Amino acid sequence: MSALMLAVRKGWSDKVPGLLEPLGPAERKEVLAELKKLRKELRDWDWREWGKRVSVARAVLVAGAGCLPGPAAAAAWIGARELQLGQSGPPKLLMSVLEHRDDDFLGKLAHRLAARPGLTDSDALLIDALVQRSGCPLPTADGFVNGWVELVTRQGDKAIRRLWADPRASVLAVRIFETPRIPPQVFRYPHHDPKGPWSAGLAALPEHGVVERSVLLDACVARLLRGGRPRESAFALAVLRALAPDGEECRSRVPDWLGLVADGVPSVAGHAQKLLTELAGQGQLSEESLVSMAEAVLFRPEKALVRSQLVLVDRELRKRPEAAAALLPVVGEAFGHADTGVQERAVKLVARHLPAAGDGAREELAAAAERLSPSQRTAARFLFGDEENEASAEAYEEFLPAPAVAQPLAPAPGSVAELVEELMVIMRSGEQTVDFERVFDGMVRLGAQDPRVLGKAVREAMPTFWWVDGSPGVLSSPRRLEGYFGRSTPEISYLAIALAMDPVVPDLLVDRSRPKGSCPHESLESVLSARLREAGHRVWTDPMPFLLATPTRSTGALDPLVLVERLREYGRLGARPGPADFGQALLRVPRGGAGAAADAAAALGTPEGDRLAVWLRGEGPRLPALVPRSRGRRRDREGDGPAGDGQQASRGRFGNVREQLAVRREFPRAFHWLGRDMEPHQSCGTWSRWQPYWAFVLPYEREVLADWLHDAMVAGVEWESRDVAAALPVLAEAEGAHGHAGHDGPAGHRLHRVVGIGMGSAAADDRLAAVDALLMLAARGQLDHRVLGLELADLVNHGVVMPTRIADALHTAASGGAYATVWSVIGPALPGLIRSVPVNRGLGRILAIAAECAERSLPAGDGEIPGLAELAARKGTSQAVVQAGRLRRALSAAPGSTDTPPGGTTH
Repeated sequence: MSALMLAVRKGWSDKVPGLLEPLGPAERKEVLAELKKLRKELRDWDWREWGKRVSVARAVLVAGAGCLPGPAAAAAWIGARELQLGQSGPPKLLMSVLEHRDDDFLGKLAHRLAARPGLTDSDALLIDALVQRSGCPLPTADGFVNGWVELVTRQGDKAIRRLWADPRASVLAVRIFETPRIPPQVFRYPHHDPKGPWSAGLAALPEHGVVERSVLLDACVARLLRGGRPRESAFALAVLRALAPDGEECRSRVPDWLGLVADGVPSVAGHAQKLLTELAGQGQLSEESLVSMAEAVLFRPEKALVRSQLVLVDRELRKRPEAAAALLPVVGEAFGHADTGVQERAVKLVARHLPAAGDGAREELAAAAERLSPSQRTAARFLFGDEENEASAEAYEEFLPAPAVAQPLAPAPGSVAELVEELMVIMRSGEQTVDFERVFDGMVRLGAQDPRVLGKAVREAMPTFWWVDGSPGVLSSPRRLEGYFGRSTPEISYLAIALAMDPVVPDLLVDRSRPKGSCPHESLESVLSARLREAGHRVWTDPMPFLLATPTRSTGALDPLVLVERLREYGRLGARPGPADFGQALLRVPRGGAGAAADAAAALGTPEGDRLAVWLRGEGPRLPALVPRSRGRRRDREGDGPAGDGQQASRGRFGNVREQLAVRREFPRAFHWLGRDMEPHQSCGTWSRWQPYWAFVLPYEREVLADWLHDAMVAGVEWESRDVAAALPVLAEAEGAHGHAGHDGPAGHRLHRVVGIGMGSAAADDRLAAVDALLMLAARGQLDHRVLGLELADLVNHGVVMPTRIADALHTAASGGAYATVWSVIGPALPGLIRSVPVNRGLGRILAIAAECAERSLPAGDGEIPGLAELAARKGTSQAVVQAGRLRRALSAAPGSTDTPPGGTTH
């Protein structure tokens, strides 16, 4: 081994240049071949030798850079991530092995390196050294711009502010705004501050003659027009403000400012609006530009921008009334604004200048007035005249989603190919919807026919899963699989691996889990886990012909008569029902009220048939776990839980010994938690990752599931977590209390409460999920509007949710056409909210939504809302006071009684 290769293998990169210097081209070629072999060896080194691997890779990097004959190969070698291993190449060492090259080689190498993405400050130093050594033009590639910005940023605040002293700034400063992404290093400082180091440093370049002022201004404006991430727009805006364009510079860029007020983010649009307003005040903005500006701004949703624009239009029309014919029709855009305060300002502006507008503008504005809210249409009718403008009164029509109807579950896959295809979809997606049960049943059915044929097909279909031990179709060792089967979250893979085992080790699937009685999610998971393990064990020992518990409806519910027929078929085949499978089947049929099915079950003459008959009649062991527990909340409200709730809570932790013993006798171990009082705690934490199959375990117990969900949702809202409300649409579409009798009962108190909590979630997706649940309950006739309204007030007044988020959820629900439904919820909530919520904490927004709903759905009024008159009579112009008055006017104009909001319902 040569001395050079010995140094490389030892990782002595600092000795490489001296040992490489005396070597000629032929010797370097031989060394390069050995370096490539060593580079390949490094890929297989154990991670425990990481430190040695880094030092050796660094030496390989330096040595190879000095041996490669062409700039393209040298650039690829120097930029190889596997040789850098998280560290950039050492610039001084690399230059020492490259300095013998000619200028053409070094220049081409510099530009090739500069074109690579993700360059660091060390890369920039090497490229800069190559440029100085070769005398080639400075590269302007995006990667080099990023590297240069990183290099300057590392030198500190002072160096950034003295950017004019950097000779590279004349070429690269403007390029900062032209890269696809502004270099992230500029955001280490306050990137939105015009006095920040990068903003001030760039703005000082024209003063020192480094960059032409117009070029830098154009670059900033072009970046803002292009758009991008908010922080990128904020940085370009900060530089623009630091440059402070003068009157002539602003006048020459009027088309750019118009583009920014139309499409820029609010802060950018606001600055462009300010510049245009200053030009208008100086008489430098043409009528055409003023009209274009109004068209752009009045179409935007931001209230502050629209209000400022209305002020500008009013001021300009006072100075030049001849522009009314062109400007006033544009003001009609504000008639459709979501904020009624903006609509009112627009109507008053039109009324002030309408005489100078002419008949053509009057007709356009009269047509636009149809977009006004009902509260403003009266003023518009007086303004434009009854004959032209008064719309024919039409009955209000409510729009709600189509009610969810449980769909029959499709049969299980009938062939091995079809089954394996659906199995792979579930295994790769991880989704455990009701189709999970179809595939589960298909695996049991086809496994009972010939488990080895199905097992072979499963092995061949999953060669890339972790439990396959390298060779196609060969599973990992039983010891490794035993650790997998000890996981808490059950998966269809349990049964897939059981079928694919070769040799067969059925004892791996024996259920040894011990779920905690106080943890709802572990209890629910234990049921599915026990069913999967039971099926996987029996497929090799005592095959079941099919599953008894497979649902018949998409909600997870099971038709009692179908279960009776399945038990009859089991008896005909002489098959023994699986205890876990039959236990789940009992939880999926309605308890009580199914007389015909109970008689048919009793006629079977089997132990399972007798148990099913007793269960269907509502007899047998009580299940304390399925009685929602009191949480110390008020229970005196209309629509509260079952009358026995308080009695159940008063029995105490050890008062249900009889039920526990009965459940232990009749159910397998995975179901023993049903005999205990469940006490979900926030510390459990797993409810934050809602699993759809939890609802399929207890399809008729959505009140219980909602009760178990409550504490985790409260914690999720407090910590502003995501996916807090994912369960709500599923619970809203679940079976009602009397779904087995052909109709659904109303949703209970606890489901309404968690819907209210979901409406106050931090994430918009969670609020939308809660709104979906609310509208679905309304569409199914299960929404108790009074209970939900009182719960919303209680949640807000106790600080569980923020009123602004509740307002956002209510606005989302109403804007889809459910104004009457939203009013029916807001109405009961308002007395408590008016009494407790400060006027500056979102009450104004809630009152605005209430007024909008009252105006559109024409709710009948049977009396004054407590506290509303006092709030409306307060002095001031806060939104809460203004909207309280608006709501009073809307309610006073509404006829009839409040029992049923007028108007039909459309799905």
